[in-house]
Amino acid sequence: MAICLVCGKYEGVGLEEAMQRGWIFARCPECHRGTPFDIAKVYLSKTIGASNIEGFCSKHWFKDRGICGYCRMRRESVSESVA
Repeated sequence: MAICLVCGKYEGVGLEEAMQRGWIFARCPECHRGTPFDIAKVYLSKTIGASNIEGFCSKHWFKDRGICGYCRMRRESVSESVA
């Protein structure tokens, strides 16, 4: 089962199918949330019964910036002018 670290959305699919649906399994370079794909794959293949993997759904990983939804929200709130 894939679980989004930002919104809590979950899908009952395996790792490869989740990636085909647009899920990203990476570590955010700013806040360090998430698990890199290679670590997740090795962990899941060696652990019997481990079926939940945390990552970012397609709405909460920004490929153009390479950051997660938390970091984007933080950047936008800081850059807005408060009047």
